[in-house]
Amino acid sequence: MRLVFGPDDHEGYLAARERLQSLVVAWARRRSIPVHPALVAAALDHRHGVDGRLGRWTRAHVADALAVWFPRTVALLDDDREAVPVALHALIGFLAERDWLDPGSAAPAQLHAQIDDSTPALHDALADERNRDLGTFWAVQLRRHGVPAADPAAVARFLEQVRRGEVDVDRDALAEVTRRDSGDPEPDTGPPTPDLAPALLPGAAALLASAETAEAVVRLRTVTRWVRTGRPLTADGRLLLADARALAATLDVDAFSRDHARTADDLPETSLLVAWARQARLLRVVKGRLVPVKSATTLLGRPIELWQRAFVALGTLGEHFGGSNVFGAPSLFGMSLGEALPMLMLDLYAAGGDPVPVELFHRRVRDAVNARFGCVVDDLAGDVEQRLWRRDVTAVVDALELLGAVHLTESHDHAMLTELAGRDDPDPTLVALTPIGLWGVREMLVEQGVPAPLVGELADEDVEYVCTRLAGVRREVAEAELTVWVAARSPRAAADELARLLRRTDEPAHRELALFALRRSGERRDSARLRDGGRPLVTSRGPRTGPLAIRARNAAGR
Repeated sequence: MRLVFGPDDHEGYLAARERLQSLVVAWARRRSIPVHPALVAAALDHRHGVDGRLGRWTRAHVADALAVWFPRTVALLDDDREAVPVALHALIGFLAERDWLDPGSAAPAQLHAQIDDSTPALHDALADERNRDLGTFWAVQLRRHGVPAADPAAVARFLEQVRRGEVDVDRDALAEVTRRDSGDPEPDTGPPTPDLAPALLPGAAALLASAETAEAVVRLRTVTRWVRTGRPLTADGRLLLADARALAATLDVDAFSRDHARTADDLPETSLLVAWARQARLLRVVKGRLVPVKSATTLLGRPIELWQRAFVALGTLGEHFGGSNVFGAPSLFGMSLGEALPMLMLDLYAAGGDPVPVELFHRRVRDAVNARFGCVVDDLAGDVEQRLWRRDVTAVVDALELLGAVHLTESHDHAMLTELAGRDDPDPTLVALTPIGLWGVREMLVEQGVPAPLVGELADEDVEYVCTRLAGVRREVAEAELTVWVAARSPRAAADELARLLRRTDEPAHRELALFALRRSGERRDSARLRDGGRPLVTSRGPRTGPLAIRARNAAGR
């Protein structure tokens, strides 16, 4: 039985809620305790909405459920008041007897005492209909007057009767609830902060080696040193053609364009690197000349800082990618790369180093813009515009590869890619963050205030929560996190908690992670009690994690 769920695992939670609800009701009936199943489900909904931990109950959780959650969200009549604490007592009693309360819970006796202490607050809150939200207010009225909520015609007749004053409702409470629920909406803060899995970052030596050998870092150094004391620019801010050709030769880029170029813009790789150096604050323009920034002299000798400066600057290059003005004017679907690039970075980081189909990124952008405009924007975009967008994205990915931030491969699953792309010629590219790329994106996320935990930060959590957070991450990350988790407690305490989880959970991925941790603890347990269907679950392998292709197929099937 699984008791911890992530914010997006709605199907898994609903299945567990139904099963747990049945178990609690059966447990209570064997003890001649009448329990309403819907009230047990409502209590579980409360815990799922807080943090997804159905087995974690503290006194504060109990008090909030009785004084706020039930009165506000559950359609309770006067006759239901006594049934609510009974259902909560049964749920806590069942979890305690099964040893399913997690280590962060209060003692069962304290929880039962809190239920008794908070029952008067429940009654007080239910006595004042202003404490309900608007939907619950009307659900109560329907129940009170015997109107079936599943019958739209009956509901419509009832509301008309209320409007004409033929049915008595607390109009003062209705006015207050309506005013509160129809007030100014909270400001849009963008998409919710993702619940990212722990990251395993490279050590300082590996970071230094990666930054030092990154091709983009080498070229940016070359550009900065080539400028020397300064290079003249044209009136519109370009390098002189002769200088641009000389720099291209020094960098060994734009080989096929040098002889035919008429302006520096005809040497795209050279122009991109010059613009990149300027955005990275290695170069600047002073009185019509391109000159080095004074601090760049020392920065060129600090590879990691130089790499990070170049990485951050990628998000400001804009029109220099692909030759199109992707920041100054809307690109495909009305979204510029300035908006889309953070989405790509977050997708790559969430994958933890697993390869992401670039078509999955295109789909995410389409979904975001369709939601923004309330229609399928793809239908309004011509094929030429779509190809320009794809060219721009390819240029960004190539720049990330030049920096050593990503590794590119190709997928041979044409059917999956075609379904993701919605076209017959999908891009087969798979993009994965390298270790230094993972480090760079995490630095960016932390600066933006996005929680991005490192391996070891879950050491104090209960093991099922850890397994939930680790489901789907790379094997080495899961092993490292579980090793730290085991080391943070005594071998016996770790083994006891793991054994409790293994006796309860039927989630294969969680079982495998827990069995790996149990081996790490060094404590022996009776293997017969930790078997499933007669098959030993302890193996010599570490935890397996699902490939990202499964996520891509799931996305395609939405």
